[in-house]
Amino acid sequence: MSEFNLSFEGNLAATPELEITNGGQTLCRLRVAHNRRRRTSEGQWVDTTPMWAQVTVWGELAERCAELSKGDTVVVKARDDLNVWPFIRQQDGTPGGILEVTAENVSVSMRFKGALPVTDDKPAGDAWDPAEAEAEAERELQAA
Repeated sequence: MSEFNLSFEGNLAATPELEITNGGQTLCRLRVAHNRRRRTSEGQWVDTTPMWAQVTVWGELAERCAELSKGDTVVVKARDDLNVWPFIRQQDGTPGGILEVTAENVSVSMRFKGALPVTDDKPAGDAWDPAEAEAEAERELQAA
């Protein structure tokens, strides 16, 4: 058996686009730019041409990704269904490409700034059971 791992970090270059398919599935499209920096022989940092990725996210993760904002730094863990779309830059005629991936997971990078926690009604740890939460809510309704 073989294993495929691809993860990359980049900045959202646009506001995430949330859509619902004709079949009722939720998807979110993220445009991510990975800016590469290289140090010259003189010791100065120089930005090189960015790598562009079009990331498609599905389901509940897509709904959470829609809350992100342009400029947020994210880490994308991609599945193994990749496509590369070549293009020629109109400004200078140099070749480029857009990596198209489907995300297995997307997380906010805290390399350059912190993230604010989101309060959730789930208890700490991994003991949360949705069936038990439903039963508890039912008991609360009956008691009221």
